[in-house]
Amino acid sequence: MKTISVRRSRSLKGGILSKLLLFIVVLFVLGAIAWVFLLPRLVVSQIHSKTGFKVTVDHMVVNPLTANISIKGMVLKNPDGWPEDNFVDLREFKAEANLGSLFSDRMVANEVVIDVAQCTLVKNKNGQFNAKAFSDALSGTDSAGKPKTEGKKKAFLIKHLVLKFDTLVYSDHSVAKPTSKKYDLKLNRELHDVDSVAKIVNPITTASIGVLADALNSALNNNPDLLKDAASAIQGVSKKTGEKLKGLLDSLEKKKP
Repeated sequence: MKTISVRRSRSLKGGILSKLLLFIVVLFVLGAIAWVFLLPRLVVSQIHSKTGFKVTVDHMVVNPLTANISIKGMVLKNPDGWPEDNFVDLREFKAEANLGSLFSDRMVANEVVIDVAQCTLVKNKNGQFNAKAFSDALSGTDSAGKPKTEGKKKAFLIKHLVLKFDTLVYSDHSVAKPTSKKYDLKLNRELHDVDSVAKIVNPITTASIGVLADALNSALNNNPDLLKDAASAIQGVSKKTGEKLKGLLDSLEKKKP
């Protein structure tokens, strides 16, 4: 009788344990489903409340166990009051990061894909760019251009970066007669061991020479001395990009009245 009682006890414990494990699995699955469906709404809400820019996302998956991120169909729209709605149409963003590196001084990602279908740079009547307004709002920069909260910038390393940028639109509403130009950049670059923002920006800057030329020409009509300021700012860019921009500035210098 004692043996039968022990067997029944073990069977009962085994049944409870099985049900408990099943409950945990079901709970985990439901949590994963909720994470997938609720995360895009959470991100959209946070970006909109912090910046005022409208955002929609078709697909977003973040795996908290592997630190992998996948975003598809993210569209950013300018806030109310801007002369145009369009800002950024992000076709895809994907990152495969090292989970352990997120808790260290340097984040390491094995692969990152940034695929931009179109970006529309809008300059409003006050001379403010939508990209600058979004960046300042997202980073918490005050009206004086200083960050509201000081913090140590986290270093990063992207072992393999795929950078795609199809179209850039430049719309200037700071002039009496607003202008808009479209540039087919068709940028498709693969970069390795990227450890600075400059290495990401440089290919885009090089491909966007036409936009810079238009911006400088517009500025020179009102302030010819701005050429020197622009030349000084360019010194902070990489040597290769700086040389190309210098040639552009030299040609503009000859056109000055």
